[in-house]
Amino acid sequence: MSDEKLNIVETQSQRKRYYWIDHARGFIMVLLVITEFLPTIFREGSEIARFFLAHPPNQTLVEYMNFYDIGAPAFIFIMGLLMPLSFSHRKERDGVTKAVRHMVIRYGIIFLLGFLVIFIDHGEIITMVGEVPVIIWDVLPTLGLVGLIAIPFLWLKPKPRAVVATIILIFYQIMLLYGGWREYAIISIHGGIFGTIFSFSVIMIYATCLGEIMLLNKELTDKKKYQIYAIVGAIALFGGLLLWLVPGWYPNKRQVTLTYISISLGASILLSFIFISIDKKVQKPIFILDSYGKSPFIIYVIAIVLEFLLNDVIGLDMDLLIFILMVFVMSFIAILLDKWGKIIKL
Repeated sequence: MSDEKLNIVETQSQRKRYYWIDHARGFIMVLLVITEFLPTIFREGSEIARFFLAHPPNQTLVEYMNFYDIGAPAFIFIMGLLMPLSFSHRKERDGVTKAVRHMVIRYGIIFLLGFLVIFIDHGEIITMVGEVPVIIWDVLPTLGLVGLIAIPFLWLKPKPRAVVATIILIFYQIMLLYGGWREYAIISIHGGIFGTIFSFSVIMIYATCLGEIMLLNKELTDKKKYQIYAIVGAIALFGGLLLWLVPGWYPNKRQVTLTYISISLGASILLSFIFISIDKKVQKPIFILDSYGKSPFIIYVIAIVLEFLLNDVIGLDMDLLIFILMVFVMSFIAILLDKWGKIIKL
C-alpha cells in the first residue's frame, strides 16, 4: 500500500473514532435550538419539563441546578476536548506561530461578535446596577474568552494543567464566599466576566487535558483512556454532589459556583459515554446530529439572530407553528452547511 493510501486510511480511521464528539456536540446544539424557539408553556408547563428544558425560576439565588443548566458547560467541554487535536494538527502543518495566531483569531472573533450581539440587543456594553458598573455578559463572549484563556495552558502537561485549573476554581469559590463576588455574579449573567475567567474557563482547561489524553496520547490503550475518562467524570460528579452538602457551596448556574462546574463536568463526561457506545456500534455519521455538530458556532449565531428578529424586531410570541417552522429552518441550514462543506468548528 502506498504512503498516500495509507494516510487516507489512517485519516478515515481517526475520523471514525471521533464521530461521538460531533454527535454529542450536535445533540447539545439540537437541544439549544429547540429550547430557543420552544413556547414557554412547553418548557415550563411542568416540573419535569422545567428540569430538562429550562433554567430554575429566580436562577440568581436558587441553591440547586436543573439538568438544562448543564448545556453551556457541556458545550464548552466539547470545545475543549477538540482544542489540543486542532492545535496539534495546525502546529505540525503551519508551525507554532501560525497555529497560535489561528486560535487567537478564532476565539477573538467569537468574543468580539458576542459583544456586537449584546450591543445590538441592549444598546450598551456596560450598565449600572445601583451604583455598580456591570459588564453585560452572555454565552458568546463566554465561548470566546474561555478559548483565549485556554491557549497558554496548552504548553503545560495535562496533570499540572489540571492542578492549576483546580486552584483557579477554588480561588473563585473562595471569592464567592468571602470576597463579595457572589453579589456581582448575581447581578450579572453567567457569573459575568469573573465567572468566565475563573470558573467557566476551568471546564475548558480540564477538557483540553482529557482531549490530549483521549485523542493525542499514543502510549495508552483505548481501554485505559476510557477508564481515566470515566474515573475523572465520576470523581467530578460525585465530588460536586458531596460538596453540595457544605453550607454555601451549592450549585448555581448564574453564580457559576465550584459545585456547578464540578457536577456539570462529571455529567458531561459520563453522558458522553452514550455517544461513545453508539459510535462503537454505528461507526458512521448520524443524520442531523452530525450536521448540527459540524457547524455549531454558526448555527448557534443564526438561531440567536432569528430569535432576536422574531421577538424583539417583529414582536412575535413563540407559538407551536413558529417553533416547528424555526426547527425546520435551522435543520435545513445545518444540513446545507454540512453538504456544502461550510464547516465552522470551535
